[in-house]
Amino acid sequence: MQRSTFLALGLAGSISAMAQTVPVAAAGPADTVAAADGGSLVLDGASRAEPEVLELKWHDVTTRRQVKPVVPPFAKLARPIRCKIRFTVDEAGLPVEIDVAECPGVLRENATKAARKWRFEPYIQDGIARKTHFAAILVIR
Repeated sequence: MQRSTFLALGLAGSISAMAQTVPVAAAGPADTVAAADGGSLVLDGASRAEPEVLELKWHDVTTRRQVKPVVPPFAKLARPIRCKIRFTVDEAGLPVEIDVAECPGVLRENATKAARKWRFEPYIQDGIARKTHFAAILVIR
């Protein structure tokens, strides 16, 4: 990583160096944003990294709403029916990724539709809502 000093064009047309240096990646794509003085700054790629997704256990999660899937009447499934659902939930408590596994094939699509309607309390860590990942086993009796 190299350090770069940015130049700013003053009101009188003279060029002066800014006192602050900003880290710039040596190679790879970089983002450019407008600076307050009308110039532009190049941001390091690390500054736009995705926030870490926390891996939680089911007992650490609080649900606001659960929706059970509709079992098609033609499906002659022995009860209880078990489906394992893996959720990735955003900072607002909404499911953003759902993976239905270990579930009868005729029920998989309905289980996915129902899981999209689930709502969760946002997981708070150090006063900040965090994106989380966890699994739930849905039992239909």
